[in-house]
Amino acid sequence: MDKKVYVCTGTCKAEISEEEYEGGLTKCGTEGCSMQGHTFEERIKCGTCGQVYRPGEAHSH
Repeated sequence: MDKKVYVCTGTCKAEISEEEYEGGLTKCGTEGCSMQGHTFEERIKCGTCGQVYRPGEAHSH
């Protein structure tokens, strides 16, 4: 089953769960990341292959 995740689009490429995001972790805090202090972006993670893609983007295997 696919699930919603949030990612940093900077150099650290952090990925957090929807629960973590809703719990208040909304911005990258990784020291030295090119997007430190910027809000994570919503993505969908494929439960079959693990690929992360934008909502609305076509995904197939």
